[in-house]
Amino acid sequence: MARSLGRTIKFARPGGNIFNMLIFLLAVGGVVFYLSPWSPQPTSLLVDAFNANQALNGLILAVLGIGIIYNLRQAGVIDPAVRWVEIFIDATDPSRARLPKAPNLISAMARLLLDADTRGSRLSPESTRAILDSIGTRMDEGRETGRYIINLLVFLGLLGTFWGLLETVNAVAATISGLATTGGAAEDAVTQLITNLKEPLSGMGTAFSSSLFGLGGSLVVGFLDLEAGKAQNRYYSNLEDWLAGMTETVRASGKGGASLSGAAAEGNLLSAIEALEAALAANTETQIKAQAGQTAELKDEIRALNRTLIRVGGGDQ
Repeated sequence: MARSLGRTIKFARPGGNIFNMLIFLLAVGGVVFYLSPWSPQPTSLLVDAFNANQALNGLILAVLGIGIIYNLRQAGVIDPAVRWVEIFIDATDPSRARLPKAPNLISAMARLLLDADTRGSRLSPESTRAILDSIGTRMDEGRETGRYIINLLVFLGLLGTFWGLLETVNAVAATISGLATTGGAAEDAVTQLITNLKEPLSGMGTAFSSSLFGLGGSLVVGFLDLEAGKAQNRYYSNLEDWLAGMTETVRASGKGGASLSGAAAEGNLLSAIEALEAALAANTETQIKAQAGQTAELKDEIRALNRTLIRVGGGDQ
């Protein structure tokens, strides 16, 4: 199989995108460290927010960790695919016995390429389209999972918000009911109100802390998903360019050399247009002649009918 064009295509590796992802994670880690009790200016903001609802916030952080690992993996699977294509291009062994096992992302492409190599031919346009569709579908499936993780983080944040608001409403209602049933001086009522407001405020802490972790986590995973998508799109574009040089150009052969299909198949667009115009002109002329003949026949029939009517009228008189 000819690989002259394949050697001119330089596949971009995902190292730059992975580097951007790691830099972003380091920046996020720096912000978290600055807001932690171990920073040069200690603060318990994040610790208090986490303790407002440890179960839900712990679940959000677990989903965030899964999203980070998943998106790093999505960008990382591009490198083995690039390496396999480069080994295939540079391989000189006709049997391809030393080729490593193709990654799952390009397993269908590997089978079609090796089959074409065995037959000593190039890829057909249908095979190329099937390869690109297969790889595009697998990439889209991976991105759907990444988007689901982002939406899940937003959902958990909103769930914590409504959870906290529900706790706040119930606690405020209980506080008001307690004041209504408790006698005593006004000062005692105010003191009791201030004391009982701690529980409603804790519910607000649950609401805002869950929103903080959920939306912050979706921001982090969203950026990683964006970089992983860029790496996959760049690889898909490089692969499409490379496969264009591996694909056989299909030409249809016409009979007689003067037919419209033969002219178009040979790429002679001007001849094809002229042949089409000539065919249209001939068809139009034929239709005009046919209409003229039908009109003359109709006129003759009308004249004959008029003569017949005149004779019949004359005989009756």
